[in-house]
Amino acid sequence: MKKQLLFFSFCLILTFGLMNQCQKYDFAKGPGTDSDRPAWAGGNTDINPHIRGNEDSGTTRGGDYGDLYVLLRDADGVPVMLNLPVVDEEGNPTGEIMWVVQPVGVDGETLELDAEGELTEASLLLAQPVDFGRLNIVRSPQSVLDQAMGEALKVINAGERFTEDFCGRLTIWNTVEGVLTITKTIDSPRENMALYQEIMNHGFTDKLVKLVGSGIEPYAMAASCFAAGSDKTGTVNIDEVVYINGFIDCLGCDPILNEHEYDFSNDNKYYFNYGDCDCNLPDAQPFTYDRNIYKDRMIKVVTLNSDGTWSEEVVSVWQAMEDRGLFQYRWEGVPLTRVDGFAAAIDDAVQVLEFIHGDSNIEFLPEVPE
Repeated sequence: MKKQLLFFSFCLILTFGLMNQCQKYDFAKGPGTDSDRPAWAGGNTDINPHIRGNEDSGTTRGGDYGDLYVLLRDADGVPVMLNLPVVDEEGNPTGEIMWVVQPVGVDGETLELDAEGELTEASLLLAQPVDFGRLNIVRSPQSVLDQAMGEALKVINAGERFTEDFCGRLTIWNTVEGVLTITKTIDSPRENMALYQEIMNHGFTDKLVKLVGSGIEPYAMAASCFAAGSDKTGTVNIDEVVYINGFIDCLGCDPILNEHEYDFSNDNKYYFNYGDCDCNLPDAQPFTYDRNIYKDRMIKVVTLNSDGTWSEEVVSVWQAMEDRGLFQYRWEGVPLTRVDGFAAAIDDAVQVLEFIHGDSNIEFLPEVPE
């Protein structure tokens, strides 16, 4: 009798489980009403509203979320477009034109594309994917950066004086017991990327008006903010900078239209204009970077001697980096301008940040603001 009861209970449980599963999934029709998958999730990409087909002519393949490679770009980082004739299934020209971006290899040489504007198998082996590392945070909802901006503004708006630290990050000073003292250096990656977004779109004319008159150059600080938001090892290149600008809509006040290039929504693509960063100023100039800014930032380096004693040396950040061969020298020409200069400024700041943060025997000696 007990065996019969056990068997009967087992059958009830099995039957209930099968009925419950059938409610969730109709074996004839696919997902049932309990499924929150979109209709195209089962593989029917023809009805996926997030996949845009190219227009009949003048189109760009890839969109914002395709594979991101190092591209052929102009002085402001705008991709140089290549036009290809559109062909039908038999390879015959249709008379239409397709516009595509042009990936380049490590030597800067353009890579071969197929008839559809895609990299060939051989070219894929030579293409340079762009790795964003920690900067992928910018792909979070805008509310994440908005919240970080709010946190940064609390200390900025309460600040009395402002300077830049050893790699150009914003440092806030306040009077504490009668002495002007550093109360905070903004070192949070999220807050730095929020500051970066604000500066690249508004300079110091909107939320950061408190910094007007501080002697800090807005776009030089923006480069350091970008460095503070990125990985502390490795390097930064032009493509990484331009792609990040696109992810968080850093277009500035005088954006450049890239004719024949369209985004994921088939809207025209615009790029930040490094030749006219701050068009709110009557004499706005192209962004310019000179590594000599690090000659005015001093550090104290403590070293252990062979006899067990310690010695101290006060040197500039520039001298310390030069002595150790830590600056990257793929950036040719001094000073550098436009997007070359901006990417070089970021890359140098990353190298300085890694050097000083990586050695507990190095102390930054900030100059007290007047």
